[in-house]
Amino acid sequence: MRVLVLEDNELLLETLEDFLENEGFEVDLARDGEEALELSYKNPYNLYLLDIKVPMINGIDLLKELREYGDNTPAIFITSSTDKESITKGYGAGCDEYIKKPFDLDELMMRIRAVLKRVNVEEIIKIDESYTFNTKRKRLLKNGKEVKVNFKDLQLLELLLKNRGQVVTKEMIKDELWSGDEVISGGALRVYINNLKKIFGKESIENIRGLGYRFR
Repeated sequence: MRVLVLEDNELLLETLEDFLENEGFEVDLARDGEEALELSYKNPYNLYLLDIKVPMINGIDLLKELREYGDNTPAIFITSSTDKESITKGYGAGCDEYIKKPFDLDELMMRIRAVLKRVNVEEIIKIDESYTFNTKRKRLLKNGKEVKVNFKDLQLLELLLKNRGQVVTKEMIKDELWSGDEVISGGALRVYINNLKKIFGKESIENIRGLGYRFR
């Protein structure tokens, strides 16, 4: 499992890195909020450990931005602040847990395991021997590594997978991919279908003339 740690105290950062790696995690480090944001765009993570008071972008504003972009990765705030206002802001930003500095590493590990146990009740759809789709996090993985796919392609893929072997009508696709006031483009739908065919092969999606599509 991969963890992103945001902490500007170098000694604590190194301590957390050593501890988490010994616990079997793959660890990426960020010393300010902008660096953490950049890493979050480049890599999929199973957990964020975020200090609140860091340079550039503080931990609360960082998590708010990630949540606004649909990133639901579980997050634990590491903070020296325990006043009610800070805690309220932290949970309001979308954190799953917080731990107060200074803390015991074994206690941190207990909180990590509890958070991961709560949030990892998610549906993983196995597509074939190489590909899986995480419906909770809206991520397509090939051999465990994320495949970069645009959001509407992922929405369409999820709909097709949940109705695998059955016809998904164009009306169903319209309801899933477009809001009520958006104009539907047949050309756009064909683009999304072709994008998925490029990943899974031309024969993966069958065009049912006049009705819709079926994922084989």
